[in-house]
Amino acid sequence: MHKRWRSLWLSIHRWLGIVAGLMFVLMGLTGSFLVFHHAIDAWLNPDLLHSSDATSSRPLEEILTVAREIGLKDGKVLRYADAPHEAGGVWNIWFLGKDKGAAFHHVYIDPATADVTGQRVRGKYLATWIFKLHIELFAGRRGAILVGISGILLMVSLTSGVYLWWPLWKHSWRSAFAVRRGSRLVFDLHKVLGLVSVPLLMMIAFSGVYMVFPAWFEPLGKLLNTQADSQPPALVSRPARDSARISSDQAIAIGLSQLPGSKLHRVYFPTSEDGVYAIRLRQPEDIRRTTGSSRVWIEQYSGEVLAVRDWNEQSAIDTFFAWQLPLHNGEAFGLAGQCVVFAAGFLPAFLYGTGLWLWWRKGRAKRRQRKELLIAAQNDEA
Repeated sequence: MHKRWRSLWLSIHRWLGIVAGLMFVLMGLTGSFLVFHHAIDAWLNPDLLHSSDATSSRPLEEILTVAREIGLKDGKVLRYADAPHEAGGVWNIWFLGKDKGAAFHHVYIDPATADVTGQRVRGKYLATWIFKLHIELFAGRRGAILVGISGILLMVSLTSGVYLWWPLWKHSWRSAFAVRRGSRLVFDLHKVLGLVSVPLLMMIAFSGVYMVFPAWFEPLGKLLNTQADSQPPALVSRPARDSARISSDQAIAIGLSQLPGSKLHRVYFPTSEDGVYAIRLRQPEDIRRTTGSSRVWIEQYSGEVLAVRDWNEQSAIDTFFAWQLPLHNGEAFGLAGQCVVFAAGFLPAFLYGTGLWLWWRKGRAKRRQRKELLIAAQNDEA
């Protein structure tokens, strides 16, 4: 019975690698790039993404006035504004067309001078091209589902690898982790490096599956009284006669006052008369170092605070969900974590290459054995 199970898991491990291995490699290599895509993008486009003066900043309303002159053409709508990620960065103003499937249009503004440094269409430049490849294979939701399925298959492949390794551990720790020279070198490297990488690759795969299929985890969240990550229901502004919208700078100030010590990441603008401002913030303890997990929703006319989502007051399951992206890209543990995840992205390529070589070598040995048996049979007949 044990031999049958081992044979089954060996077949699963082998054929998952052969059929889905290239997908694992693609996800790993593109993921490695995305770990540092902000830094790479800034390095490739210094004039576009660097401010002329890191010590001064113009009001956001002034910056938006300049951005609208470019971004509102062809019926586009102002959607978000990303604050500079770090000192010396630029504002990234997001506009979106009304046509279905329209791509975001980015307008970049120097915060020191309110001058336009450039503009780009999302998905048409390297960083976002690789991002779209990584998350959806340029195939929209269908591609994203395929990416999520590949994550599940990777977890199955890793599990089958551990199952195949387990008898070696029961026999001897030394043989389980041995790396021998000669004909077994490639097999031992595949075995040992694959085993050591299981916790890391399993974590990355699981977090990726969560981000593709968050609805699968909603029942757990509701059971444990989690907060939804989207806008709370029924948050609307109440337009009155001659009512004027508060400025984006006022909305930012209100948002920051609700969570002192936090850092601005993004401003979501009202897109209708009853829409609201949403201010996305990162607090010092927030695990999402790039985007932040806290939000403040603000009535666009009165400036009333409608809702606050505070990272420090999240439930345990909300915190678990919030950890998934920072674990996936490594930022949960700073630069060291990013370097580890960057290196991990190359592991599927190594495991695929060594696994494919072992499969080819075994097939060659079987063909040679059959040939020798055939020759021997012919000689016996002679």
